[in-house]
Amino acid sequence: MKDNIDVAGFATTGGSPALKEYRPGSDAPAVTALREAGAIVACKLNMHELAFGITSDNGCFGRVFNPFDSNRTAGGSSGGSGAAVARGIVPAALGTDTGGSVRIPASFCGVAGFRPSTGRYPGGGVLPLSQTRDTVGVLAATVADICEVDAVLSGSQVPLPELPDRPLRLGLPADALPGFCAPVEEAFRAALFDLAAGAIIDLIDLPELGLGAMEAELGFPVALTEAAETWRRLCPDKLGCELAEFVPRLGDPAVREAFHSMLQDDDDLLRRYEAFRHKGRSDLQRRVQGYYDRFDIDAMVMPTAVVQPPRWEEAEMMQVKGIERPTFFTVVHNTTLATLIGVPSLSLPAGVDRDGLPVGLMIEGPAGADLSVLAWGTAIEEKLRETRAVLKHRPCRFANQAGIS
Repeated sequence: MKDNIDVAGFATTGGSPALKEYRPGSDAPAVTALREAGAIVACKLNMHELAFGITSDNGCFGRVFNPFDSNRTAGGSSGGSGAAVARGIVPAALGTDTGGSVRIPASFCGVAGFRPSTGRYPGGGVLPLSQTRDTVGVLAATVADICEVDAVLSGSQVPLPELPDRPLRLGLPADALPGFCAPVEEAFRAALFDLAAGAIIDLIDLPELGLGAMEAELGFPVALTEAAETWRRLCPDKLGCELAEFVPRLGDPAVREAFHSMLQDDDDLLRRYEAFRHKGRSDLQRRVQGYYDRFDIDAMVMPTAVVQPPRWEEAEMMQVKGIERPTFFTVVHNTTLATLIGVPSLSLPAGVDRDGLPVGLMIEGPAGADLSVLAWGTAIEEKLRETRAVLKHRPCRFANQAGIS
């Protein structure tokens, strides 16, 4: 379990020294469901402090190293979840996904990661960030393993739907491959070529979605405004202090700065948040649905991350084709959309690039199409495994491990 998810008998630190002594009295509902299905919670897993970042470079509990290259991040904020699955320490792990925090570490660590439709999994018992964008998600060695955990968490025991007797029509937004990283794009396109050659997919080119500016213009105002509302309430209710007293206890200077900004009134941020809540979200949902209708696609496909896992010295800024770019906004380039409109999004291993680093292929479907996305992901995973060495480790099967059925 990522260490922002409550497990009775464990501290829930959120990766923060400010919460070292915080011990919840009960399991999160998602944990309860898994325990009742026979799961054993082996450990709590390290993360980016309070889920406010994508590197899992944690100054209090230590860095989460990338299993393929210890000079690079495992991704975040669920970095410990991705690394633990990739190393075979556990067959599956729960994380949380607000801006891509399940799918990014899945991509960087060469495992599968699933963000369900908003509301599919039980909420509560999780240190919150954004009520609009947050959800528990699953990381596992294979999509088949994710399907087993999904059945438990969703309470849906129906089988995956049968796929149509034709290639899957996958739409590729024009700005999902922004030209940031040649090795990533080469590996991603090679995976698409193999899938098309195997008659698994038809690739449909889509217009731009505005992915590059989505987090800065929409996602960040939503996350920061809702986090401020939540933590102003949570501090006195759960921790016996006010938010102003809590902020100095945080460890990461960047996280402390973000929380400190919550103490200030930002009229522009609030205006953008209200505009998104009242009209922007529904407009974006309609625009995306319009692509499905206009181009007759089953799902969208993108590289999960448009760059390789950042090196540790690139935690704040990274060189992208000779230009300094903010690392956070660069890494979440493709993962933000699903979090804003609440749709299912699955990252699965697409192989390794020319530098030996894993690359994730992300399938994103309409709201509520979770089982279809998992079915498409299973078919794609099987085809890629036939044509390339996708995983460094043989997948773990639950029947022999955690007893989940």
